[in-house]
Formats: sequence, structure tokens, C-alpha cells
Amino acid sequence: GSILLHCDWRLNSQIRIIMGEVFGNQQYKTEIIWKRTAAGKTVSKNLPQNTDSILWFTKSNNFIFNGFFGKLSKENKKVFSKDDKDGRGLYRTQPLIKPSNPGPLTTYDYTDNMGRVWKCPKTGWRRNQNKMKELENDNRLLFTSVISEKYYLKEREEIGRQLSNLWDDIPGNTIKFSSENTDYPTQKPEKMLDRIIRSLSNKGDIVCDFFSGSGTTAAVSEKLNRKWICSDLGKFAIHTTRKR
Repeated sequence: GSILLHCDWRLNSQIRIIMGEVFGNQQYKTEIIWKRTAAGKTVSKNLPQNTDSILWFTKSNNFIFNGFFGKLSKENKKVFSKDDKDGRGLYRTQPLIKPSNPGPLTTYDYTDNMGRVWKCPKTGWRRNQNKMKELENDNRLLFTSVISEKYYLKEREEIGRQLSNLWDDIPGNTIKFSSENTDYPTQKPEKMLDRIIRSLSNKGDIVCDFFSGSGTTAAVSEKLNRKWICSDLGKFAIHTTRKR
């Protein structure tokens, strides 16, 4: 299992130390920096605080991870500029040469379907020989001075782009203008919980939120076919969650 704790800049360091004591520092995965607003307030002798922290720990090294993905930006899409006019659409390429760490399965001379022999790079290929042939038979290789793999825009859009620990694509200050709004002061966007729950659980799993607030975790878990347990000390929070 995974546990994620959302906090702001005032106590994130202390909370991380406590979580390390409870779960073990070796189970610390990362600190996700959430840029929740771009509207920095004027402050005196300091910087505007536009980000929060989400601390991610796991119980063990055996945990569910489906990957964190977001939509491709305009800049991401620009690199898909090639088109073979075969109906697959735009694509980009990446050389299949490994940057380092050659291994026995990826160090070989490759013979393509035209009988040309491509000498093994010093660091090896990024694919084993069977996978390389599979890609070539599916017209997913481009042969120039090097062998490159094709990545198609349509497929990448379905998968999304792999995210770093900086999340700047989910603003938190737009909820009051949306149908999600419950007038709860610490309400989070459903998109935020959707991303986390999809990435760290599967259908039928249990999602728990012990500071349920406006009930966003429960609402999103229900939509994603997860079981859920929520609790809160505040009567207003429970009332809001039940209503939602």
C-alpha cells in the first residue's frame, strides 16, 4: 500500500521526519510539489507560497504503481513532426542505442529485413533482438545512420506523458467556479485524486481517507470502482461528504 499526505510549506519537513519514523525512511518515495495557484499574493519580506507538498511513502517495496500520467502539452506535441502517410499519423523517433550498461541480451549485430547488418553500439541496443525484429515487422523502426524507434502521437495521447514530481497542470483555485464546488475551505480538485487513485490502486481496492473533508476521495473512488473508507472529526465535513 501507499500513503500520501498533503500539507503546506510550514510543516512539511517535520511531517516527513515523523512519517520516516513510522514507515521507515527507506519507504519514502518522493515529495510531489503541487502548484495549486499562480496568483501569488503580495507578501512582505518573503515569497508568495503557490505550492503545497504531497509526501508519498509505501508500506513495503511491494506496492501498486500504474504510473503517473498527464495530458501532452502543446510543446510535447510539437516534436511529433514526421508522417509516413500510412494512416498512423504523426510520430517522433528516438535512437535505439542504450546510453550505458550494455547487457548480454542487448549486445548483438542486428540484421534487418533487407539483409543489412547493423553493428552493435558500444553500449548496446535498448531492445533485445526479438523485440527489435517485432518492431521492424510492424514498421516501427526508422533506418538512417542509426536505428530509431517510432513513437506515434495518437498512441502517446492515449497513454499521456509521464509526470515528474512537479505537478503544475491541476490548479486548485478553480473549484469554486465548477460543478464540484461544495464550499468547503480545503477542498481538492477531483482531477488530483483521480490521478493519485488511478496510479496507486486497481479496481476493487480499498482507498482510505481519515481527514475526508468535503469527501473528494470518496466521490472519486466511487467513480473509479474502488471501495472506500472515510472519516473526519468535524460534523460539517461528514455532513458535506454524505450529501455529496
